[in-house]
Amino acid sequence: MHESAWQQVSQTLGNSMAGRLGDAYPLGYQGNAAAAPRPQVIAPHAEETPAPPRRRFLAGALAVTAAAGAGALVAVRDFYPLSSVAADAATATGERRRYQLTDGTELLLDARSRVNLEFTATYRRLMLLEGAVAVTAPEDPNRPFLVQTAEGVVRSSGKRYMVRQQARRTLVVAHEGDLDVETVGGTRGSIPQGTGARFDAARLDAARSELSTEAAWEGGWINANGRPLAEIIAALRPYRHGTLRVSMAAGGLPVTGMYPLDDSEAALQALGERMPIAIQRLTPWFVSIHVAMS
Repeated sequence: MHESAWQQVSQTLGNSMAGRLGDAYPLGYQGNAAAAPRPQVIAPHAEETPAPPRRRFLAGALAVTAAAGAGALVAVRDFYPLSSVAADAATATGERRRYQLTDGTELLLDARSRVNLEFTATYRRLMLLEGAVAVTAPEDPNRPFLVQTAEGVVRSSGKRYMVRQQARRTLVVAHEGDLDVETVGGTRGSIPQGTGARFDAARLDAARSELSTEAAWEGGWINANGRPLAEIIAALRPYRHGTLRVSMAAGGLPVTGMYPLDDSEAALQALGERMPIAIQRLTPWFVSIHVAMS
């Protein structure tokens, strides 16, 4: 993309940092994958009457691949306005969900994630409102795929990568292909394939290969190699109902090993057996973790 075109796209994205409610929403979003008919996918440019890019995309470009890690296809045939929904696509507690778009893009949303989507003739945009998304996009140099977070924009012409919205920062992992990043403050940089990096509104950290393990959630796991316990607990929270609290002292303890996201009780049990921590269950919905008394 030429410099002037990239500036135009960046300006467009900057004017709408907050996500919008969808103009239309797919029926069958929570449908039974086994009973669903084959998905009907309509090319967004096939309409005779032009429609706003966002409505045209939602009404014609979204086929849902839904399952908590399994990826069964759910058909999308009819749409209806649903103003109470705060995102075009979202996942519940303990749920990972796949989506397939008509341009060939595949999305995987982590638990408790929300995204909005917008396609135009010059770019494809996903606004990550909460949680994490893994993107596998076909290459299109003339129509880049953009993932927008509160801190900036991640740009690629295609390939596979993961983006997570964290507290006042964004985590990016480049699985296949390099990525370009521009922060809200205008800082630009690249993330090479096989590495990951975090950025805030002003600064992009150096890319590191060890951050690639933070995308292990795509397979249903936490991969820890010296990560602080507070990060492990934060990864488990979207997979549990109720409150999961960790003290500051315990939160700084380093963790190593693989822990299952889809069985958070087993993960907590393994942590309790391997680490000097005490896990107190006041109720099934309130769990507190602190350093064990010696």
